[in-house]
Amino acid sequence: MSDRLELSDDALMQAGHTLVVASYVMTHDNVHRPTGLLASVSGVGPQLDRYLRGLAVARAALADAARTASEGVAAVMSESTELDSFIAVHLGQGFALKKGKG
Repeated sequence: MSDRLELSDDALMQAGHTLVVASYVMTHDNVHRPTGLLASVSGVGPQLDRYLRGLAVARAALADAARTASEGVAAVMSESTELDSFIAVHLGQGFALKKGKG
């Protein structure tokens, strides 16, 4: 098993896209909870209402977490690109060939 994590730009782009789509689906395309108190013979309506409100809060929290994670993925990709550019500019040509003496 590898001792380090390697992520390709394609994998990061796909992860970011998937997180954005998941966030959108959770906040826009999911079925909303029923409004009003649910009638029940056993009297569990208030408990069901609290449970459904909790699900709505959890869904919103997951959507927010997915959005935040996608922003993190975008930041990692940006920093990786900047680092690659920095190394390419500051590492002289032939460095590897001269065993670090160039």
